[in-house]
Formats: sequence, C-alpha cells, structure tokens
Amino acid sequence: MLPFPGERIYWLDHTEAPPEPSTAAIPRRVDVVVVGGGFTGLSCALHLARSGRTVVLFEAESIGHGASSRNGGMVGPGLHKLGITGLVSTYGETKATAILREGLLALDYLEELVRSERIDCDLALTGRFRGARTPAHYEASARECDWLAKHVGLPTHAVPKSEQRTEIGSDFYCGGTVYERDGGVNPRKLVLGLAARARDAGVAIHNNCAVTRLQPAATGTEVQTDRGTLTAGAVVLATNGYSDGRSRALNRRIVPIETGASAIGPLSPGLMAELTPKARVHGETGRVFMWYRPTPDGRSFIFGGRFGAGGMPLAKRQWAFRRAITRVFPQLHDAPFSHVWSGNIAYTTDHSPHLGHHDGVWLAGGYCGSGVTRSVYFGAKLARRILGQSDAETAFDDLPFAPITLRPLAPMGAAMLARWYQMQDARDLRKRDRQTE
Repeated sequence: MLPFPGERIYWLDHTEAPPEPSTAAIPRRVDVVVVGGGFTGLSCALHLARSGRTVVLFEAESIGHGASSRNGGMVGPGLHKLGITGLVSTYGETKATAILREGLLALDYLEELVRSERIDCDLALTGRFRGARTPAHYEASARECDWLAKHVGLPTHAVPKSEQRTEIGSDFYCGGTVYERDGGVNPRKLVLGLAARARDAGVAIHNNCAVTRLQPAATGTEVQTDRGTLTAGAVVLATNGYSDGRSRALNRRIVPIETGASAIGPLSPGLMAELTPKARVHGETGRVFMWYRPTPDGRSFIFGGRFGAGGMPLAKRQWAFRRAITRVFPQLHDAPFSHVWSGNIAYTTDHSPHLGHHDGVWLAGGYCGSGVTRSVYFGAKLARRILGQSDAETAFDDLPFAPITLRPLAPMGAAMLARWYQMQDARDLRKRDRQTE
C-alpha cells in the first residue's frame, strides 16, 4: 500500500537505515522461497537458514513496509478476540486454555530471541492497563482476571475506579485491568534486527521484487518474480494484511482491514507522567477500541485503532484522532500531532491466527491486530514444521483455515460490521452517562 498524502510513520523517523538488499542474481533453484519481508517471513527465513537450507526472501516493497513497521509496537500474550467466555464457548475450556497458554509461550520466545540475538529494539514489559468503558465491562474483566490466573497462570489484576489514577491520568474509565506481561517494543528496530540476522545467516533478501506467480513444477514450485524465475522446494507466504492475488492461498483466507495511528508530542515529562504514571501501554474494552502507549523515549504518545485511517484528507484524520484521544485525555486537546499514518491488519473469520500448509504452499497470518509477538513465533514454528523438527506444534494447528465465502465482498462486510459495532459502543456510553448523571 502506498502512503497517503501527508503520512509520516513515527518508527521510520526513529531508526537507522535498513540493511542493504541483496545484489546477487536470482538463482535457478533454492530450498525455500519466502514471500514477504515482515516479522513472519524474516523469522521463518532466519530459522530455515540457520538449519542449513538455502533461502531467498522476496519483498515487493522495502523490508518491513507493511504492518511490521506500522503497528503500535505493543507486545504480550495476545488474549483472544473472542474473549474468555467466547473462547470457552467455542472450543471448550481445555482447548481455550491451550490457546491462551500458547500466547505466553510466544512471548517467552520473543524475549529469548531478542536477548540471544542481541537485537536492540527497546523491548520493555512494563504492563498494560486496559480501561473498562462501563461498569459491566469492569465486572466482566475482573472475572476474566480470576480465570486467567487460575487456568493460564497469567499475572493480572483488576483496578477499581477509585484507584484508577495510579494507572492512568484519566477519569473516563470505570476501572480496568492490568496485564503484567504486556509491554512495548520499537517494531521497526525489531524487523530490521531480524533482517540483519537473516542476512548474516545466508538469506538472500531481495527488496522491491514482487512474486508475480506461483505454479506447481515437477520438483517443487516455479516462482516467477519481477527479476526472473526460479524453482523452490517449498514456498512460504508471509504477506498477511498485504496479501493480494499474487499470494492467493493466503489472500482468500483473510480479510485485510485498514487501521490508523498517530503520534502526539513531544510532551513535557510532567504530562507524560500524568498520562501513564507507570509507563504502561494501554487499551480499552469495547467492540471498536483505541490502543495507545508512550514512545520508548518517553517523550510522546502513540494512539491507534480503526479510525483516522487513509482515504480521507489529513485534517479529517487528525480530527478523528483528536476526538477519540480527548475523550480519554482532555488535557491533550491542543497537543501537537507529529505523525499520522495507516496500515493493514489481517482478520480471520474465527478471530484466530493460523499457520500450516494450504493450496500447495506454507503460510502463516491472520493475527487480528495482535501480531508482533505471534508473527515472530509463528514464523519460527512454521520453519520447524517445514524442516520436520520437533517442537513444531501449536494449539492453533487443528483449527480449520478454509477460504472465505464471497471473499471479494468481505472487506465491505467488515466495514459495515465495524460501523454497527461503533453504534453499539456509542449506545453503551450514552447509557453509562445517563446512569451516572
């Protein structure tokens, strides 16, 4: 996706230049071709190359062009979009517990990878405060805390409204929940660090080189690119929310959804300390919600969600952000915007991420807006599966990942559903406000 007029991505202005792309000619044959230069593709390519496979990675734009450089850089176990009640209702308590525990394993893997590879990416698990928009949301969140502690061992606790100011400089919420194992990272530094390690391991990374066609061959898959054709023993599709007809096996199984993000600042140290006294990352309950966090240098705040995305003039996008932000933080009514940008995430019909072998290729994606931790983990798991190594299994393996019926209409349907959810959220807030008058 091309940047919209006036867009500036915060992370691009706070990182060094990416590694130089490969200048080598396209080989005639390799063990594995990886399509997509984000977290999933780079993690998978790194593990494959370290295991002795010849790997070529193709990225249609630049490394980390998509969500890997456009997200908010929030990490954690990634609780399921269905919520605890929905997850247990859909899969049963045993499976629900396994899925949630997989999130903790993914976070452990990310921490160890960053440490062992010495990737300087500002990873800090400062915890996340999730504000409850209504008293009912607070009660439900408190019950989830108890369930997560008992079944998953996740350190979390409820914060009543009377103690809310110890976590956030806002009176908007009705209390909230703290998840101690969440935190933040500079995603651009992380993706460039993975690219550097992959290149050092022998992965040939070709930027600005799109894969245009995949065709079965007698000894693997014929891969046609902008710069030539080669044969691969295996192909990995890691294009996620930037999938299209060229990566059809993944594109037909996910729905790309555009989201927006902005950075406000720099702000004074005193104001930053007021907004987030413990330097936590933040979220909120609701069907269509906002996430926000302090930047790693502690000087600005980043806000994002399914509002203020591309396709409208920059002034209107800033107005949409300002309206959402000042609902929570009235003290930011005239704070300056430094960056506004947009990007795609990938949703699935079951709200779960997936990995596996489909339509003759390996793929992983559909992270549903919680992809930083999961994508790095899934990339490594996918590589282990391709290699036939042990410890390749995940709790998501037996979840069906069928093509979406009427896929061309899915983005329109998702947009209509989002508007309906926004109307319901607004109704809930009006009801809350009437009860407190």
